[in-house]
Amino acid sequence: MISRRHFLRNMLGVVAGAGVVGLPVWDWVAERRRVARFIRTMMGTDVEIVLVGVEPDVAAAAAGAAFGEMEKVADRFTLFDPGSRLNTINAAAGSGPVAVPADLEAVLAEATDMQRRSAGAFTPAIAPLSRLWAAGTVPAPETLDEAVEAVRRARVTISSPGRVYLGPSTRLDLGGIAKGYAVDRAVTTLRAMGVTEGIVNAGGDLRVLGSRGTEPWRVGIPDPARPDRIAQMLELRDAAVATSGDYQRYFVVDGVRYHHLIDPRTGYPATDARSFTVVRPDGVAADAASTAGFVLGADAGLQFVEGIGGQGLAMGRDGRWVSSPGLAVTAV
Repeated sequence: MISRRHFLRNMLGVVAGAGVVGLPVWDWVAERRRVARFIRTMMGTDVEIVLVGVEPDVAAAAAGAAFGEMEKVADRFTLFDPGSRLNTINAAAGSGPVAVPADLEAVLAEATDMQRRSAGAFTPAIAPLSRLWAAGTVPAPETLDEAVEAVRRARVTISSPGRVYLGPSTRLDLGGIAKGYAVDRAVTTLRAMGVTEGIVNAGGDLRVLGSRGTEPWRVGIPDPARPDRIAQMLELRDAAVATSGDYQRYFVVDGVRYHHLIDPRTGYPATDARSFTVVRPDGVAADAASTAGFVLGADAGLQFVEGIGGQGLAMGRDGRWVSSPGLAVTAV
C-alpha cells in the first residue's frame, strides 16, 4: 500500500485520497490569490480543508469551526469510544425506542432510505459483519453465517421524531455514510462564514465549493491497480464526490486479498467492482451510494446511482471503466 506522503510528492500539488483534487496552486500564485490549507486527523484519515481568496485570519477561524463540526460528528458516530452516542444506542437494541440527537436521526433516515433503494446493498446495520472482518482474518463459515443472519434480521425504525428503535439483533456501523455527513456539516459551516471557493477532503469523501475561478475543479480518481497514479479526471463545480475502492483497506491471506467493502447479503467482500465514484450535490448521499454502487457492481451500480439522481464512474472487475451520460470525465 502506498504512503500518503509519497503520493503527495509524486502528484505535485494534488491532494491524496480515494478521490483526489487537482489544486492549481501555481495558477493561484500567479494570480496572487490567497490559498490557505489546513489538515487535521480524524475519522481514520487526514481531513484537509483548502480555502481560496479568504483573508488569513478569517480562513483560520472558518477552518477551525468546520473541523469542530466534523469532530462532533466523529465523536457521536464512532464505534471506538464505548461511551459514544452510537454505542449507547447499540447497547439498547431490542429494549424499546431511545432518544437520538437530530444529526444522528438525519443520518439514520438517509441510511435506511439508501438501504431500501439499493435492495440491501447498503445497510447501516452492518456492524456484525464489519467487526468480524476488522480482525484482519477470514471468519469461520459458521460465524460468518450467523453474522449475515443478524444483518438480515436487523431492524432500524425511526418511531417518532427524535426516537429510534433497533431490533434485538441490530448493531449499527455508520462508517459507510458518516464521513459524507461530516463533510456536509463542514461545508455548511464554511458557507455560513462567507467562504465561496474551497475544498473539504476527507479521504474518499470530498466536496468542492463553487469553482476554481472561472474553471471547474478537477477531481482525480486513482487507478485501482496502481493507486499512486490517476486514471480518470472529473471536472466539477459545487459538488460532492465519494469513491469506494478495493485498494483502500485490505489484508492478504494465502495470496488472496480481502478488502473492507462487505456485501451485506453474502458476508464477503464484494467482487463486481474495483472502484466506484458517485457525484451528488450532498456528501451524505454520495458516501452511502458509493458503497452501495460498489457492492452492486459497475453496471448495476451505475443504474442505481442514476436512479437516485446522481452520476457515477466505475471500474468493473474486468478493468473496464464506465460512466454516467453527461459526466465530465477524461481518461488520464
